[in-house]
Amino acid sequence: MPGRPKSIAEKAIFCKREHDALMAHAVLAYLAELEKPCCSRRGLRTICRDFEQLHFDEKGVRIPLSFSTLGRLADGGHNREEANEHRRWLTPIEEDIVVTFAIEMGTRGFPLSHRRLKEHVDRIARARLGRKFPTQGVGKNWTARFMLRASDRIKMADSRPLEDKRGRAVNPHANAHYWGELGGSFEKYKFKREATFGADEIGVLARGSERERVITSRKKKGPQYQQRAGTRENTTVIVTICVDGTSIPPTVIFKGAAYQVSWGDNNPFNVL
Repeated sequence: MPGRPKSIAEKAIFCKREHDALMAHAVLAYLAELEKPCCSRRGLRTICRDFEQLHFDEKGVRIPLSFSTLGRLADGGHNREEANEHRRWLTPIEEDIVVTFAIEMGTRGFPLSHRRLKEHVDRIARARLGRKFPTQGVGKNWTARFMLRASDRIKMADSRPLEDKRGRAVNPHANAHYWGELGGSFEKYKFKREATFGADEIGVLARGSERERVITSRKKKGPQYQQRAGTRENTTVIVTICVDGTSIPPTVIFKGAAYQVSWGDNNPFNVL
Protein backbone atom coordinates (compact mmCIF):
# COMPACT_ATOMS: atom_id res chain seq x y z
CA MET A 1 0.00 0.00 0.00
CA PRO A 2 1.55 3.33 -0.97
CA GLY A 3 2.28 5.83 1.77
CA ARG A 4 1.49 9.51 2.00
CA PRO A 5 3.01 11.49 -0.90
CA LYS A 6 5.83 13.90 -0.10
CA SER A 7 5.01 17.57 0.27
CA ILE A 8 6.43 20.19 -2.09
CA ALA A 9 9.00 21.19 0.55
CA GLU A 10 10.07 17.56 1.07
CA LYS A 11 10.45 17.07 -2.69
CA ALA A 12 12.59 20.23 -2.89
CA ILE A 13 14.85 18.99 -0.08
CA PHE A 14 15.18 15.59 -1.80
CA CYS A 15 16.08 17.20 -5.14
CA LYS A 16 18.63 19.44 -3.41
CA ARG A 17 20.31 16.43 -1.83
CA GLU A 18 20.41 14.65 -5.17
CA HIS A 19 21.95 17.73 -6.80
CA ASP A 20 24.58 18.18 -4.07
CA ALA A 21 25.54 14.49 -4.20
CA LEU A 22 25.90 14.58 -7.98
CA MET A 23 27.88 17.81 -7.82
CA ALA A 24 30.22 16.29 -5.21
CA HIS A 25 31.04 13.45 -7.61
CA ALA A 26 31.60 15.96 -10.40
CA VAL A 27 34.04 17.91 -8.18
CA LEU A 28 36.06 14.76 -7.52
CA ALA A 29 36.11 13.98 -11.25
CA TYR A 30 37.29 17.51 -12.09
CA LEU A 31 40.07 17.39 -9.49
CA ALA A 32 41.20 14.09 -11.00
CA GLU A 33 41.24 15.71 -14.44
CA LEU A 34 43.59 18.41 -13.16
CA GLU A 35 46.19 15.71 -12.51
CA LYS A 36 46.23 14.84 -16.22
CA PRO A 37 48.23 16.63 -18.93
CA CYS A 38 46.60 19.79 -20.28
CA CYS A 39 45.97 18.33 -23.71
CA SER A 40 43.83 15.44 -22.39
CA ARG A 41 41.78 17.18 -19.67
CA ARG A 42 38.02 17.48 -19.73
CA GLY A 43 36.74 20.97 -19.04
CA LEU A 44 34.13 22.11 -16.54
CA ARG A 45 31.30 22.17 -19.09
CA THR A 46 32.17 18.69 -20.38
CA ILE A 47 32.20 17.18 -16.89
CA CYS A 48 28.85 18.78 -16.08
CA ARG A 49 27.29 17.39 -19.26
CA ASP A 50 28.79 13.94 -18.66
CA PHE A 51 27.42 13.68 -15.10
CA GLU A 52 24.04 15.02 -16.13
CA GLN A 53 23.81 12.29 -18.77
CA LEU A 54 25.06 9.56 -16.40
CA HIS A 55 22.41 10.46 -13.84
CA PHE A 56 19.72 10.59 -16.52
CA ASP A 57 20.71 7.17 -17.89
CA GLU A 58 20.67 5.67 -14.37
CA LYS A 59 17.51 7.24 -12.86
CA GLY A 60 15.65 8.82 -15.76
CA VAL A 61 15.84 12.32 -14.22
CA ARG A 62 18.04 15.08 -15.57
CA ILE A 63 19.68 17.31 -12.94
CA PRO A 64 21.31 20.43 -14.44
CA LEU A 65 24.79 21.25 -13.13
CA SER A 66 26.39 24.68 -13.32
CA PHE A 67 29.99 24.72 -14.56
CA SER A 68 30.67 27.95 -12.66
CA THR A 69 29.47 26.34 -9.41
CA LEU A 70 31.62 23.30 -10.17
CA GLY A 71 34.67 25.52 -10.58
CA ARG A 72 33.95 27.39 -7.34
CA LEU A 73 33.53 24.18 -5.35
CA ALA A 74 36.68 22.70 -6.88
CA ASP A 75 38.58 25.80 -5.68
CA GLY A 76 37.48 25.10 -2.08
CA GLY A 77 34.13 26.88 -1.98
CA HIS A 78 31.07 25.71 -0.06
CA ASN A 79 27.57 24.86 -1.17
CA ARG A 80 24.53 26.56 0.38
CA GLU A 81 24.03 23.82 2.97
CA GLU A 82 27.60 24.09 4.23
CA ALA A 83 27.55 27.90 4.17
CA ASN A 84 24.44 28.06 6.39
CA GLU A 85 25.71 25.64 9.04
CA HIS A 86 27.28 28.38 11.19
CA ARG A 87 23.95 30.27 11.25
CA ARG A 88 22.00 27.45 12.89
CA TRP A 89 21.31 27.16 16.59
CA LEU A 90 22.52 23.55 16.68
CA THR A 91 25.74 22.12 15.33
CA PRO A 92 25.52 19.15 12.91
CA ILE A 93 26.55 16.81 15.75
CA GLU A 94 23.85 18.22 18.03
CA GLU A 95 21.21 17.87 15.32
CA ASP A 96 22.20 14.24 14.80
CA ILE A 97 21.89 13.63 18.56
CA VAL A 98 18.43 15.25 18.62
CA VAL A 99 17.24 13.08 15.72
CA THR A 100 18.57 9.92 17.39
CA PHE A 101 16.90 10.93 20.66
CA ALA A 102 13.54 11.55 18.94
CA ILE A 103 13.67 8.12 17.26
CA GLU A 104 14.57 6.40 20.54
CA MET A 105 11.76 8.13 22.45
CA GLY A 106 9.29 6.96 19.80
CA THR A 107 10.57 3.40 20.15
CA ARG A 108 9.97 3.54 23.91
CA GLY A 109 6.41 4.78 23.48
CA PHE A 110 7.06 8.42 24.43
CA PRO A 111 7.29 10.18 21.03
CA LEU A 112 8.03 13.90 20.90
CA SER A 113 5.60 16.49 19.66
CA HIS A 114 6.78 19.75 18.04
CA ARG A 115 6.41 21.52 21.39
CA ARG A 116 8.46 18.98 23.32
CA LEU A 117 11.11 18.92 20.59
CA LYS A 118 11.45 22.71 20.86
CA GLU A 119 11.86 22.44 24.64
CA HIS A 120 14.76 20.01 24.29
CA VAL A 121 16.41 22.09 21.57
CA ASP A 122 16.10 25.26 23.65
CA ARG A 123 17.88 23.58 26.56
CA ILE A 124 20.72 22.35 24.35
CA ALA A 125 21.27 25.69 22.60
CA ARG A 126 20.99 27.71 25.84
CA ALA A 127 23.53 25.47 27.59
CA ARG A 128 26.10 26.09 24.82
CA LEU A 129 25.35 29.70 23.86
CA GLY A 130 24.31 31.15 27.22
CA ARG A 131 23.12 34.77 26.95
CA LYS A 132 23.64 34.78 23.18
CA PHE A 133 20.61 32.52 22.87
CA PRO A 134 17.26 34.43 22.85
CA THR A 135 15.05 34.05 25.91
CA GLN A 136 12.05 32.99 23.79
CA GLY A 137 14.05 30.11 22.30
CA VAL A 138 14.16 29.07 18.66
CA GLY A 139 11.60 30.52 16.28
CA LYS A 140 8.12 29.09 15.84
CA ASN A 141 9.03 27.67 12.41
CA TRP A 142 12.36 26.16 13.51
CA THR A 143 10.98 22.68 14.22
CA ALA A 144 9.28 22.52 10.80
CA ARG A 145 12.56 23.41 9.04
CA PHE A 146 14.43 20.91 11.23
CA MET A 147 11.98 18.17 10.25
CA LEU A 148 12.61 18.94 6.58
CA ARG A 149 16.39 18.75 7.01
CA ALA A 150 16.06 15.38 8.76
CA SER A 151 13.20 14.07 6.60
CA ASP A 152 15.33 11.13 5.46
CA ARG A 153 15.34 9.81 9.07
CA ILE A 154 12.20 11.10 10.81
CA LYS A 155 8.60 12.00 9.97
CA MET A 156 5.37 13.18 11.61
CA ALA A 157 2.63 10.66 12.39
CA ASP A 158 -0.63 10.40 14.35
CA SER A 159 0.01 8.52 17.58
CA ARG A 160 -2.26 5.88 19.05
CA PRO A 161 -2.77 5.82 22.81
CA LEU A 162 -1.32 2.92 24.79
CA GLU A 163 -2.05 2.55 28.48
CA ASP A 164 1.18 3.13 30.40
CA LYS A 165 0.91 -0.13 32.38
CA ARG A 166 0.69 -2.11 29.16
CA GLY A 167 3.59 -0.16 27.69
CA ARG A 168 5.86 -0.90 30.66
CA ALA A 169 4.94 -4.58 30.50
CA VAL A 170 6.05 -4.91 26.88
CA ASN A 171 9.78 -5.62 27.27
CA PRO A 172 12.01 -8.61 26.39
CA HIS A 173 12.47 -9.69 30.03
CA ALA A 174 8.74 -9.73 30.84
CA ASN A 175 7.89 -11.48 27.57
CA ALA A 176 10.52 -14.19 28.07
CA HIS A 177 9.37 -14.80 31.65
CA TYR A 178 5.69 -15.00 30.66
CA TRP A 179 6.18 -17.43 27.78
CA GLY A 180 8.54 -19.55 29.90
CA GLU A 181 5.96 -19.84 32.68
CA LEU A 182 3.16 -20.54 30.19
CA GLY A 183 5.15 -23.24 28.39
CA GLY A 184 6.04 -24.93 31.67
CA SER A 185 2.39 -24.94 32.78
CA PHE A 186 1.27 -26.54 29.51
CA GLU A 187 3.88 -29.29 29.84
CA LYS A 188 3.01 -29.96 33.49
CA TYR A 189 -0.81 -29.88 33.40
CA LYS A 190 -1.46 -30.84 29.76
CA PHE A 191 -4.12 -28.17 29.19
CA LYS A 192 -6.51 -28.68 26.30
CA ARG A 193 -6.64 -25.92 23.74
CA GLU A 194 -10.42 -25.55 23.94
CA ALA A 195 -10.17 -25.15 27.73
CA THR A 196 -7.44 -22.51 27.72
CA PHE A 197 -8.42 -18.84 27.86
CA GLY A 198 -6.49 -15.63 28.11
CA ALA A 199 -8.06 -12.54 29.66
CA ASP A 200 -6.84 -8.96 29.39
CA GLU A 201 -8.04 -6.08 31.54
CA ILE A 202 -7.61 -2.51 30.39
CA GLY A 203 -8.65 0.88 31.67
CA VAL A 204 -10.35 3.48 29.50
CA LEU A 205 -8.28 6.50 28.55
CA ALA A 206 -9.65 9.95 29.27
CA ARG A 207 -11.53 11.58 26.42
CA GLY A 208 -9.47 14.04 24.42
CA SER A 209 -6.19 12.09 24.68
CA GLU A 210 -6.78 9.80 21.70
CA ARG A 211 -4.28 11.06 19.12
CA GLU A 212 -1.45 13.57 18.75
CA ARG A 213 0.93 14.50 15.94
CA VAL A 214 4.32 13.22 17.01
CA ILE A 215 7.79 12.52 15.60
CA THR A 216 8.69 8.97 14.64
CA SER A 217 11.30 7.12 12.60
CA ARG A 218 11.00 7.30 8.83
CA LYS A 219 11.62 3.51 8.72
CA LYS A 220 8.87 2.65 11.20
CA LYS A 221 6.04 0.52 9.87
CA GLY A 222 2.68 0.34 11.57
CA PRO A 223 1.19 2.63 14.22
CA GLN A 224 3.22 4.85 16.55
CA TYR A 225 2.01 4.18 20.08
CA GLN A 226 2.12 6.80 22.81
CA GLN A 227 1.91 5.75 26.45
CA ARG A 228 -0.88 7.50 28.35
CA ALA A 229 -2.21 7.11 31.87
CA GLY A 230 -5.35 4.95 31.71
CA THR A 231 -7.77 4.81 34.60
CA ARG A 232 -9.88 1.99 36.02
CA GLU A 233 -11.69 4.39 38.35
CA ASN A 234 -14.94 4.47 36.39
CA THR A 235 -14.73 1.93 33.55
CA THR A 236 -12.79 -1.30 32.95
CA VAL A 237 -12.91 -3.53 29.86
CA ILE A 238 -12.11 -7.27 30.04
CA VAL A 239 -11.50 -9.26 26.83
CA THR A 240 -11.28 -13.07 26.94
CA ILE A 241 -10.02 -15.18 24.02
CA CYS A 242 -9.61 -18.96 23.78
CA VAL A 243 -6.45 -20.59 22.43
CA ASP A 244 -8.47 -22.21 19.62
CA GLY A 245 -9.39 -18.74 18.30
CA THR A 246 -12.90 -18.42 19.72
CA SER A 247 -13.86 -15.72 22.19
CA ILE A 248 -16.61 -14.71 24.56
CA PRO A 249 -18.22 -11.26 24.43
CA PRO A 250 -16.15 -8.56 26.13
CA THR A 251 -17.11 -7.41 29.61
CA VAL A 252 -17.37 -3.75 30.60
CA ILE A 253 -17.38 -2.90 34.30
CA PHE A 254 -18.99 0.44 35.19
CA LYS A 255 -18.71 2.12 38.54
CA GLY A 256 -22.17 2.32 40.07
CA ALA A 257 -24.43 1.12 42.87
CA ALA A 258 -26.91 -0.66 40.60
CA TYR A 259 -27.13 -2.03 37.07
CA GLN A 260 -28.89 0.17 34.52
CA VAL A 261 -30.81 -1.56 31.73
CA SER A 262 -29.95 1.30 29.35
CA TRP A 263 -26.29 0.20 29.41
CA GLY A 264 -27.27 -2.68 27.13
CA ASP A 265 -28.81 -0.46 24.45
CA ASN A 266 -27.05 -0.14 21.07
CA ASN A 267 -24.84 -3.14 21.82
CA PRO A 268 -23.82 -4.78 18.51
CA PHE A 269 -21.01 -6.85 20.12
CA ASN A 270 -23.23 -8.21 22.94
CA VAL A 271 -20.95 -6.76 25.57
CA LEU A 272 -21.70 -8.16 29.02
